[in-house]
Amino acid sequence: MSRLIIRNVGPIKSVDIRLNKVNVFIGPQGSGKSTIAKIVSFCSWLEKVNEATDRAAVDGLIKRLGKFHHMEEYFTEKSVILYLGDNVVFAYHWKEKDAIPMPKGFGEYNASSYQKGELILSAVNKRVNPKVIYIPAERNFVSAVPTLKNYSDKNDNLQSFVNDWFDAKRHYTKESPMPVTNLGLNYYYNKSVDLDYLSLGAKSQIPLTSASSGFQSIVPLAVLVKWLSSGIYEENKPFSPAENEKVRNLLAHLSGNTNESEAELVERLRGFIQGRVYSHTQFIVEEPEQNLFPQTQMDLLYHLISEINHGRNHRLVLTTHSPYVLYALNNCLLAYLVKDKVDEEIVEEIAPVKYALNPEDVSVWSIKDGCVRNDKGEPHKTIQDKRGLIRKNYFNEVMRQVMSDFNTLLGYDD
Repeated sequence: MSRLIIRNVGPIKSVDIRLNKVNVFIGPQGSGKSTIAKIVSFCSWLEKVNEATDRAAVDGLIKRLGKFHHMEEYFTEKSVILYLGDNVVFAYHWKEKDAIPMPKGFGEYNASSYQKGELILSAVNKRVNPKVIYIPAERNFVSAVPTLKNYSDKNDNLQSFVNDWFDAKRHYTKESPMPVTNLGLNYYYNKSVDLDYLSLGAKSQIPLTSASSGFQSIVPLAVLVKWLSSGIYEENKPFSPAENEKVRNLLAHLSGNTNESEAELVERLRGFIQGRVYSHTQFIVEEPEQNLFPQTQMDLLYHLISEINHGRNHRLVLTTHSPYVLYALNNCLLAYLVKDKVDEEIVEEIAPVKYALNPEDVSVWSIKDGCVRNDKGEPHKTIQDKRGLIRKNYFNEVMRQVMSDFNTLLGYDD
């Protein structure tokens, strides 16, 4: 698992966590959930180690992070980031007297330091090549803006999201629509009129721009998750070991039989081949529950788990304010622990059994006052018990206060 240390960045005072397959961050508004999610997104992007990341290193990685995720004001001389990943180690303001705790099996690496306070160590042998998608809380604007193709902004997370949205939706046509999770409707894109549609049957179709805010929120999320968890891997299949060997031999042959200008092209081709075929997708989703009815929130969580948990090592980061999302996730964890004991005749009646998720693959973090703590107040710990189930948490505390106030007031009701 990758390790991430953040100190004094925006609302975050001190965080030291190991990232899992599924990571969920809960806490009050402004507590730092999105700050952590954005840093995870950026560090996952660094794992690609391609021409774009090289250029960013020259210009300044923290500068790139700040501009891309609108966090320019979050960094000071006291800010510290240390990311220990599969392909890269990234350190920002890490004191020289503190040795970097290198990940096991990282192997040989190249070190580069272009900007003051920044250091990046790139593994010679890449172990992963992730497709990284940051799905912001503002995602419903792609559903509501009819002239989205005219949208143009700086190279930021919203523009990147728009680009991925257009790439994904073109694959779902009226003839081949995409079912939207448990809602009994389909989505498709009509390229000829540049409009997104929802169909509730053969004769009932409405433009997404006219749909409810819940549909406008869930559709972009569902479409992108579907395409980036399976579609791109069917379209751009990873090379087999035999194909990898042929590619290496071909590039080696070309490298030895080219002039200086062609040699540069061969290197660019090598980078393209290595970078185009992804090993997995890193999903970062802000507030999946946005504008959704409680049951739909739970159905969406089950849908997300089913899409990322089917063999390929996809990874998921969620930030949420929803107890329904958290409780549905807990159901998936408990289902994994008891799935072999559930009577076969009622398996289909208990939804979480179909979406059982190994608790060892999940970390749930509660953020308060700029730090991650468990229910005992211990720093840098999840809020899960020894079996991995979610126990005492922020939402429970809020509900207890609500019910306490209600019972107090009830005593005055004649």
